[in-house]
Amino acid sequence: MKDKIIMGNVLEGESYVGKTTSIEAIKGMEKLYEKGIIVVPEYSVIGKLPNFPRTSIEDLKKSIQKIIDLEKRRTDKLSKDLSKNKEAHILFDRGPVSCIAFEHAAEKAGYIGAALWLAEAFQREIEDKNIIIPRGMIHLKASEEVIKEREGDDIKKGRGKIIDFLKDKDVIKSLNEAFGAFGEYLPKQLFLTLQTDNKNPEEVGAEVLQFIINQPPDVTEKTPDFLKYANSLMERKNE
Repeated sequence: MKDKIIMGNVLEGESYVGKTTSIEAIKGMEKLYEKGIIVVPEYSVIGKLPNFPRTSIEDLKKSIQKIIDLEKRRTDKLSKDLSKNKEAHILFDRGPVSCIAFEHAAEKAGYIGAALWLAEAFQREIEDKNIIIPRGMIHLKASEEVIKEREGDDIKKGRGKIIDFLKDKDVIKSLNEAFGAFGEYLPKQLFLTLQTDNKNPEEVGAEVLQFIINQPPDVTEKTPDFLKYANSLMERKNE
């Protein structure tokens, strides 16, 4: 299936907006849809994420390579799943935009960032047909109060905390602007922003599925230019 390098949709957004729980809800609805649903897990589910913070350019290069390796492993899993069901709806839990937006946010917070280098690495792997990337994007958002509440619930259950710099208001604003900006690189039928504050995962999942099902098959499948996208983020930062 690697001859087709763009397919499916990705759920993006900052931590605790409801990406994973909505995907779990969608999986619960799978029997309602004849084609079935394939989920591409988040990077941290596929393997160990790069260490953070990075203290040198060498660390940064290793981090980029690790992300690319994780993306290749996600593609391998997707290819295996597609060999069993080529007609399924495909949902990615995060994708390249998340990785680039994270690097952009890290630089804004004063860390060594690598948005341009990572974007260039993604673009190269796409052109070499080594990875499959999402065709459309759903950007989930939630209020600061709801995110704090959800994080508190997770901590009580013994799960991890958000990295401290990702709680900074300016960084969060930068992240959401980065996710929203990617909509400029997609046809309007392939991009949706969805507020999740007053919705349970089943309601969010139903809206996501409806959006995906309504996407016309003749919408262009032109590969987004991640390097151009990353450059646009740098320009926004300098404004």
